[in-house]
Amino acid sequence: MSYLLVNAVLLAIPVLINVEWPAASDARFFLGAALVAQLGTMMLVVGLPVWLMDRVPLLRPVALPSLFVLTLLWWVLIVVDARVFNQFGFHINGLVIALMFDGGLLGQLGLSSGTWLLAGLAVGVVAACQYLLVRILRARRHAGVRWRWMALVVPMVALSQGLGIWYDAQGRTDAMAGLRAIPWLQTATARRQMARLGWAADDRSQVRLATQPAANAALSYPRAALQCQPQRLSNVLVIVVDSLRHDMLTTEQMPNTARFAADAWQGNQHYSTGNNTMHGVFGLFYGLPALYTQTMIHHRRGPELLRQLQRYNYAFHLYGGASLAGARLDRAVFVETDAPLHTASPQVAPDERDRDVVGQMTAALRGQPADQPFFGFILLDSAHAPYAVPAEAEQRFLPQASAGAHFKTGRSTDPKPLFNRYRNAVLGADARIGELLQALDDTGRSDDTVVIITSDHGESFNDLGQNDWGHNSNFSDVQTRVPMLVRWPGRAPAQEPAVTSHMDVAPTLMRHLLSCTNPPADFAAGVDLFGPLPAQRPLLVESWTSRAVRLGDETLLVRPYGMEVRDKDYQPIKDSHAPATATAVILQQMQLLNAGALHSPTAADPTG
Repeated sequence: MSYLLVNAVLLAIPVLINVEWPAASDARFFLGAALVAQLGTMMLVVGLPVWLMDRVPLLRPVALPSLFVLTLLWWVLIVVDARVFNQFGFHINGLVIALMFDGGLLGQLGLSSGTWLLAGLAVGVVAACQYLLVRILRARRHAGVRWRWMALVVPMVALSQGLGIWYDAQGRTDAMAGLRAIPWLQTATARRQMARLGWAADDRSQVRLATQPAANAALSYPRAALQCQPQRLSNVLVIVVDSLRHDMLTTEQMPNTARFAADAWQGNQHYSTGNNTMHGVFGLFYGLPALYTQTMIHHRRGPELLRQLQRYNYAFHLYGGASLAGARLDRAVFVETDAPLHTASPQVAPDERDRDVVGQMTAALRGQPADQPFFGFILLDSAHAPYAVPAEAEQRFLPQASAGAHFKTGRSTDPKPLFNRYRNAVLGADARIGELLQALDDTGRSDDTVVIITSDHGESFNDLGQNDWGHNSNFSDVQTRVPMLVRWPGRAPAQEPAVTSHMDVAPTLMRHLLSCTNPPADFAAGVDLFGPLPAQRPLLVESWTSRAVRLGDETLLVRPYGMEVRDKDYQPIKDSHAPATATAVILQQMQLLNAGALHSPTAADPTG
């Protein structure tokens, strides 16, 4: 239909204002095809309900007016989105809408009364043009309404998605980066399948990425070249216990970890960046809110922390009781490391996988050359559902639910047996932590190794009385507040009462381990754990399907209609809004990767 075709073409104008065209001609063609496919799909969304109305005699008189109204709404949405993207570097989404309603984002867009008047006039002009076009179409009603041209959208979508799969598999982020300006565009990927067919290199190839320095040109990370000159290279061991709640750190529950805590810095109000493994570990390594996860996966960009460690020739020992690829850590966190991601042998029983990988890691640590620093990471999986408790393991907490009981939970389920099974699984994880710490002592590496013990997220056992079980379902303390222990040789133990975040770990290591003099804002949203800390601060937290802001005892849930505020018991607070200070911090964090030029250091000689 000519009406939709004309609007699809004209809607490209505000989008094209923000497009940064790649240099390569094939990448330009891909970007153009993706733009045509996306705008055509938008008009298809507008046209299909009208097409259905046109087939019903009773609704036929309102078909064209409905088309007029829907198209006008798309115009308003596209123009506002183009303005948001131009100023902030992101598209309208649930969080942006929430900030518009409750957080004062409209004011930050610079919409004065004069601007509103001009906007109203612009909408009026567009509405008048739409009306005239509808009148013309209505006058030519005898010719019929032809929708056949809309079938062209399907091959255009197939072409752009196919090219997207190919360019993504080939590491052509110069082609993929231009897609950022196209609103709400989703592209398919099939890297692993393409690699299996021999049509793409493996995702995790530092050498391949290092030969394409221009590939990350559209990603402002870090925002300034890092200035790091470590005088002494200490080892680092990061132990993450999957699903470990903040209230598990007691002498009865985790005796080995509690003894370790007596000699460590401890964050008493520490929060993960997510309520699931991917988003929790992302913030730990990148020092960024987990809303950037897909951005880093898209650009195949590993965290600057690991890049710097590779620059100084650290040996990497990476282990997981469950596959690290299952949480997509191979696609983001470890994408630029060539070190293997170890997991348990296939023949090992599920409830013995942690024991197996701890055995592998302790052997690796014992064989680690004394003259080379190492970075160790291990994700212990036993405390994750179904809560692994081997028959021969200590079962201190009774009565204990049977394996698989987490599938049978409901509002009326007594949580104690399942919680006891979880606690026994945590007890087993603590035993594995003891073995790792003992391996450091046996090899004489304890005095030159920074050891961090934490979790990716917590775990619910209907603590809120809202049928909440497991994780990735809410942003309460039970699912987002986790232990954080840092034993740093030469530093005295301390109890930190201020709010801290997973985002603070990378800046702390960069400053005190690698002696980087850059302010954390050059590469992270976190702060130095050992520096001055604000008592309260807004923290973005992420799940696979939603996000929220943690601010003191309150949780600000991002809803399509705005912010829904929950109290410390996770109950709704009526007539409450996001504070302006929280909005400012959120906007700042959402713009971290969109300003300045990218400096892309590689694993070159550190003295160069």
